Amino acid sequence: MRGVAILLVLLFHAFARWPDLVPYGEQYQSVPLFRVGFIGVNLFFIISGFVILMTLEKCASFKIFFARRWLRLFPAMLICSAIIFATAPLFPERPLGQPMWRDLLPGMTFIDPAIWQKLIGGNQGALEGAFWSLYVEMKFYVVFGLIYFVLGRAIAVWGLIILFVLSIATHLLTGSSSLLVVLGKGLGLLGAEYYGWFAAGALFFLYVRDKRLVWLVSGLGLGFASAAEMGGIETQIAAVLVTVLFAAALVSDSVQSVLSWKWLLIVGFASYPLYLLHENVMIATIIKLGVAAPSLPMFLYPILPIAALTMLAWIVAAHLEPRLKRGLRQAFRPRETMTA
Repeated sequence: MRGVAILLVLLFHAFARWPDLVPYGEQYQSVPLFRVGFIGVNLFFIISGFVILMTLEKCASFKIFFARRWLRLFPAMLICSAIIFATAPLFPERPLGQPMWRDLLPGMTFIDPAIWQKLIGGNQGALEGAFWSLYVEMKFYVVFGLIYFVLGRAIAVWGLIILFVLSIATHLLTGSSSLLVVLGKGLGLLGAEYYGWFAAGALFFLYVRDKRLVWLVSGLGLGFASAAEMGGIETQIAAVLVTVLFAAALVSDSVQSVLSWKWLLIVGFASYPLYLLHENVMIATIIKLGVAAPSLPMFLYPILPIAALTMLAWIVAAHLEPRLKRGLRQAFRPRETMTA
């Protein structure tokens, strides 16, 4: 499923996100799959809801849970941020321009650039625009984890649903009262508008664990409700389809067989570093290829950098990230022992 999600995002960024910059312009924007590929991020959110509830049930405390999440996200972020920052001068065509040192802050801390800008002032940028979903993920980890360990699993899932519904309500009733405005801003800071996707994933996990059909149907319903909140009928249909795909993967051997294709598993394995690395470097490379090889078939302009970035992401996921994780574990283990 991660392989499907990252491919959707790659196709969107490569073929539809930057028509004014790439050599083929709007040539491929008529392809619906490319136009709505950003829905891959919502699929990542469903996956996170599924995996995070599974992880929470294996953790004894919020501290252990959060440490595991941090260890899952930070090493690849550190490695990929270093790669992006170090190689940025080689890609002056980057859509976001050349990064500054302070642009490392949002990614390294998983805190929204807008929050950093309020804290330290100035014009706070980000290393990659795609990092926005990581800020949402981190907020979800904190909110869901705290509710889970303070109030329990059942209330935690319901808590996500309630926060999502409240977010919808404040959007619909905006301007009705100052209290709703304040509540809406608070929910916006928490990223609650995306909690329906996370909750759907959590419900799907409960179906896998308990084999109760009500959880599967509830997950589908919540996914459909989340899809309905997205703009445009085409986007809504795409969001419904990825929700159905996830649910189908839980019950259909045929869908599981397709999702088990080796090449898709490889891409899925490298999906996190690939997500972090891809956008600016990919678009900049496409622009370079357009200048250096104007006779190249148009469809190859994005395919070549995607293939190269996938290889680099696989190296990060298979070799660099595990080594850094081991080093971090060893660095923190003595402190944990002393604390114990």
